[in-house]
Amino acid sequence: MSINQAHYQGGLLLYQGEQIVNHSKNVTLAFDDASRQYSDVFRGKHKGKVFVTTHRMIFLSDDLRDSLLSFAVAFMYMKNLRVEQPIFGANYISGIAAAHPNGECA
Repeated sequence: MSINQAHYQGGLLLYQGEQIVNHSKNVTLAFDDASRQYSDVFRGKHKGKVFVTTHRMIFLSDDLRDSLLSFAVAFMYMKNLRVEQPIFGANYISGIAAAHPNGECA
């Protein structure tokens, strides 16, 4: 998991050899447990775009004044993923994103 490391001048920053598999606009990102314990970066709801690449999932904020400009998590650090399709609500994906060991990016 990395914060504000996957963007550059409003665009997406990819690793060498990484390819975009899918992307979605008008996405809302919210953090449940982390928002109570950690920085203000995790608080509130963030609107933007999500990119699924061959290596990770990346969120880019639409608001350049937001404290969370980008959020990226490698697939190997994601667990308990669930895709929910409620009858009277919007579809969503939930899960747990773990930090990289020692704060290093993979």
